[in-house]
Amino acid sequence: MKKEFRKKVLNLRKKMTCDEIDEKSKMIFDNLLKIEVFNSCNTIMAYMDFNNEVKTDYIINHFLKSGKRVLIPITDLKTRQIIPCEIKDIENETIISTFGIREPKKEFIRKVDKNEIDLVIVPGVAFDKEGYRLGYGGGFYDRFLSNLNCTSIGIAFELQIFNCIPKEDHDIKLDYIVSEKCIY
Repeated sequence: MKKEFRKKVLNLRKKMTCDEIDEKSKMIFDNLLKIEVFNSCNTIMAYMDFNNEVKTDYIINHFLKSGKRVLIPITDLKTRQIIPCEIKDIENETIISTFGIREPKKEFIRKVDKNEIDLVIVPGVAFDKEGYRLGYGGGFYDRFLSNLNCTSIGIAFELQIFNCIPKEDHDIKLDYIVSEKCIY
């Protein structure tokens, strides 16, 4: 059931134009600014967008300019874990990995203990209004979030948000879901 639902939502997202993605990503960023913890945190972890996801460069550059600490994930496929790494310049310190996702270049890998994170921005394929997410199927973020003690925010286009999505016992509920139209 998750697999079919995931495919349906990815196809919806695929139909969005680059301009539409950019415009709605800016609106999502504006809505994030309305959340107190977004503005008060010192260390934020944000994913690096790809494949028509909500653009995160606005978020990352906002925090870098504010002098805050910014982390991005590296995915370790062998251990199926996410490793938070500090980034100070997304233009010069990242490279496209073999999976098409920007990660820190080897010389800029600065691993950070996940207990130092105040806020994590979480990607997903689909979300429900209760705070649950449907990811890409690897379980990386559910494992990462399962013993993380910080605020979690999923960001998505409104077309990715549903009243109910397929979920299982191990799925982690997020604190907020933010779209271009609403903060759930």
